[in-house]
Amino acid sequence: MTLNKRYLRNIKNNLSFYISITLLTALVVYMYVAISAAYSKERDYIDEKVAETNREDGQFTLYNDMSEDEIAEYEDKWNVEIEKQYYVDTAISDDVSVRVFRASEKVDKYVVSVGRDIEADNEILINQLFAEANDISIGDKLTLELNGISKTFEVVGYPIRTDYLFCLKNSSDVFSVFSEFGIGVLSESAFDDFVDDSKIGVSDTYYAIVYHEDNEMEVRKDLYKQKGTSSYMASEINNRLQVPTDQLDELEVMASVILPISIFFVIILIAVVLGRKVKNEKKMIGILNALGMTKFELARHYSIFGIIPGLIGSIIGTILGNVTAGAVIDMMIEGKIEALPLSYNASVSTCLIAIGLPTLCYGVAVFVTTLITIRGNSIELIKGSSKSYSHKNLRMSNSGLSFRTKYKLRAIFGNFGRTLTLLFGVAIGGILLAFMYACIDSLYYYVDYSVDETGGYEYEYFLNTIMIEPEEGSSLEKGEVGFLSTSFNAENKNEIVTVMGIDDTTYLNLKSEDGKTFDTEDDKYYISSMGALVYGVEAGDKLSLYDINSLEEYSITVDGVFENGSQILIVTSNNTLCEMMDLEESLGMPLDGMDVFTGVMSDHKMDFDSGIVIKEVSKESFKKQIKENVVDGMEDILGLVLALAAGLMVMIIYLMVNVLLSENTITISMLKVLGYQDKEINSIITHIYHVVVAIGIVLGLYFGYLLIGYNFRQSASTYNCYIPNVMYGISVVKYLVIAVLSYVISLLLLGRKIRSVSMVESLKDTRA
Repeated sequence: MTLNKRYLRNIKNNLSFYISITLLTALVVYMYVAISAAYSKERDYIDEKVAETNREDGQFTLYNDMSEDEIAEYEDKWNVEIEKQYYVDTAISDDVSVRVFRASEKVDKYVVSVGRDIEADNEILINQLFAEANDISIGDKLTLELNGISKTFEVVGYPIRTDYLFCLKNSSDVFSVFSEFGIGVLSESAFDDFVDDSKIGVSDTYYAIVYHEDNEMEVRKDLYKQKGTSSYMASEINNRLQVPTDQLDELEVMASVILPISIFFVIILIAVVLGRKVKNEKKMIGILNALGMTKFELARHYSIFGIIPGLIGSIIGTILGNVTAGAVIDMMIEGKIEALPLSYNASVSTCLIAIGLPTLCYGVAVFVTTLITIRGNSIELIKGSSKSYSHKNLRMSNSGLSFRTKYKLRAIFGNFGRTLTLLFGVAIGGILLAFMYACIDSLYYYVDYSVDETGGYEYEYFLNTIMIEPEEGSSLEKGEVGFLSTSFNAENKNEIVTVMGIDDTTYLNLKSEDGKTFDTEDDKYYISSMGALVYGVEAGDKLSLYDINSLEEYSITVDGVFENGSQILIVTSNNTLCEMMDLEESLGMPLDGMDVFTGVMSDHKMDFDSGIVIKEVSKESFKKQIKENVVDGMEDILGLVLALAAGLMVMIIYLMVNVLLSENTITISMLKVLGYQDKEINSIITHIYHVVVAIGIVLGLYFGYLLIGYNFRQSASTYNCYIPNVMYGISVVKYLVIAVLSYVISLLLLGRKIRSVSMVESLKDTRA
């Protein structure tokens, strides 16, 4: 019908509105489709390969090894699968190492993602991210050194071991550094020959176990009783296994939250803008209604104005999301999860939701808004006196306020829905900006301060044997402090906490938040602030600890909380921990007057006998890991977020003020007739929201800062570090500059609207 000709005419007359809504929709849908495609493909692939490679449910070491026959008996008895894993840490250079595994047959098997499998003893597989970080390609020769013996292998492919998707050298590490550590796989014969030639005796080993029944606790207790478990790590506390899952869970939550919240916000925008348009056309609607068109038909007609930008924006966003999903996943989890051989595209159902939901919601929103707006009979609509929209004007005739002030107050409070929409939009953009700036500042603060908060040492060594002074070879020199440490399960038997027994606290900062210093004493336990956060305890509370191997329970009382946001740590005296570990019985000797330690803190680098060090921690290397893996990545994302946030602010301000200008065309024309210049009219009409925008900017800063703090608290247990919430003054200034510039740009774009209004408009209105 003839009414349909209005669609193109309306779009042409309100082009800026449709472009803005289309772009907002495209952006929202793009993020949803890209993230959904990324996490769903990664999750499906990982789940498939976890089953295919029979990934472990736990790993353990024993004081008394199990023979193949004993393993078979255990598997039949408990309905489990157990396989001994063999590996050695080899060196490429002083700073670069490769953990080489002997190919497994039952548990923690591998698949080749790129290239081919090993076919000869001179061939090796190495993980892809390590290869890329060290400029190693398939077909290259790789020389590995083990105990002074060097062997060269040809790289024939990139393997994926699902127990090393997050490639950490130590399972307790927080960050993976692919330029310094990777994994490789050799055939059984090549591995054994390398170990034999290097004369290291035996390779490092552990047992990997898969449970087919819900009997983990029973199996662990029996293993400890029968074979003497020396260590056990469940999959739930293994960062190599959990971090990939946690990353994908975060992406899934992000995708499930982004679409509904963002669409709801855009719906509000559409309802406000098109609602005002419908109100302005009530006279025409009343005439059409009087001529026989039902209100349902009229509402359906106006709903098309919402469907158009929803459909076009959704299609654009869906196409872009599918094309760039791979780049999005790289940006989100780059350097954290091993590269997977995937092509990222969203499922049909995801695309249908992405296109259908915004389109449907926009159409319904306008449909409902129209029905509400055109309530009343035809005569009321033609007169423009619909009761649903009649309200007492804010005349303020006796207020003594100037014309400009009265106009601003009427514009702000006369249509409060529009004002709230503007406020909310500016705040959302501000939250994005503040979140990113606070995140980066907090990470830098963590690097510069929180890592040093752990203590005054420069190096920390964890040993695989118990050293006892004054035994020969166990003496410590100046600048070296020994400590005893072991790990316990805490509370739910899955969370790991390190308990340190130490008497010389020279290198520890055992200070509470209020500056109180703690001294280690027998039967006194002090927990780090991060540990207190993760377990929800404070001074005076009880905390249950469980021996990882025997699962025996210990109940301790927290005597104080010391500031340390980098470690989940409990500190007590050396003697107290010796008693908890029952070392006198285990070692078969009295320990009175002896210094027992399994680790050393030092202000200088130490040389230990080969094979004695399990883990070496250098503060400088730890800071480097944080910067390279987290801070640099966040700064890369910052540019994109800045553009998105600034663009959002510009579009929201532009849309809301543009609605105001459209409603006041006659007023602008009359002001021109009265001799006002464009600059003066601008200050009266378009500059009414200074205070509202300022409030939105402040709210964005405040809630963005709060949000990053909440995020760090929630992720503390996942990443084994608590990052304090910090935002430096320079970042606040940058935030304010970008926010204000966004507002200024919006006003400059709107300035042409004032110039385009003719003085004739007021005369037309008079003739009407």
